[in-house]
Amino acid sequence: MDEDTQSTMLVQTPLHLQEVIQTWQTTCTAMPEATQVLLKRCPGTSVPEFRAYYQDHHAKLVLPWCKANGVTYYAQIHGPLKWTTCNPDPNIKLDDWDAAAEMVFPPGFQLEEMAEREYYEKVVLPDEKKFLLDEARRHMVVVAAGSVEGSRVEVIKDGESVLGE
Repeated sequence: MDEDTQSTMLVQTPLHLQEVIQTWQTTCTAMPEATQVLLKRCPGTSVPEFRAYYQDHHAKLVLPWCKANGVTYYAQIHGPLKWTTCNPDPNIKLDDWDAAAEMVFPPGFQLEEMAEREYYEKVVLPDEKKFLLDEARRHMVVVAAGSVEGSRVEVIKDGESVLGE
């Protein structure tokens, strides 16, 4: 099986991040370049509070990690979400999800070899617990890039921060 086929299989099958990492480690040498992940807000947080925190605080916080890892595109997609393609998994009900994150990684990017791991673990992950159901990697579902749409807020475009433009 060639690398393109493996990458296509990985992004078309929704999986939790730990399963994705394990699959990539055993079948591929690198992550798919573009991906979307579905996210849930913390219980008790209103939709406007969630959106404001995610967009105005977390986006800025994750920028150093994205830049260090060569992310060329990062957008937040706020709900209500809808499928742009046929639903790849009938078990996924978009009404259960509050947002999606879309990122484009450099060719050959390997999550287990990420730059700024300490920053990610000590700053990004604890912040995710403040507004998401838990750390994103514990509850998110990975879908193919471009699978869902909603209110799109671009954070990085062509490798440069565009937040607030």
